[in-house]
Amino acid sequence: MLYKPGRIGIMITMVWMLGGCGIPATPIDMIKPPLSVNSLERDRISDELIQLLPAQAKLVVPVQGKERQDISFGDMDGDGIDEAVIVYEENNPSGKVLKAALFKRDNNKWRIVSEVKGFGYGLEYAGFSDFNDDGLPELALAWSLGAAGNGLDVYGLNHDQLELIKKKEYHGKLDLDEE
Repeated sequence: MLYKPGRIGIMITMVWMLGGCGIPATPIDMIKPPLSVNSLERDRISDELIQLLPAQAKLVVPVQGKERQDISFGDMDGDGIDEAVIVYEENNPSGKVLKAALFKRDNNKWRIVSEVKGFGYGLEYAGFSDFNDDGLPELALAWSLGAAGNGLDVYGLNHDQLELIKKKEYHGKLDLDEE
């Protein structure tokens, strides 16, 4: 027969084990990298831009590129202020549609200046690069097309409207240096 202190110890141990406390986390599990000022600013801008999208929009993150890069920035018009692009999925009565929205900042307020429809079922890449060597970056959007491979669309900016300037199919990983 157990004495009273022994029974109390067993009961406390059982309550602790069954109570969901589990094993305490190790210090390495609790260490997280510090948030940078750039990261905080990027999150603030991301929140602002998402508010401008349709209510049921679902962000699409590219397969290739930096991790968690749901927004790409580049100065397409050469005014010294980056434009931003977000690719999202929108549910229509006819099905899901991929779209890319180009945002411009005027007087510290973002607005959508142009949108284009995507092709295929997913996004491989979204970013800015100077394809025509004019000193200004163009917008590159690479779409997953399934068994047909992938498709790359390159857009220039003409009077605040995205204008398709190049379309190309490719297979495998996108190599922008070949463009």
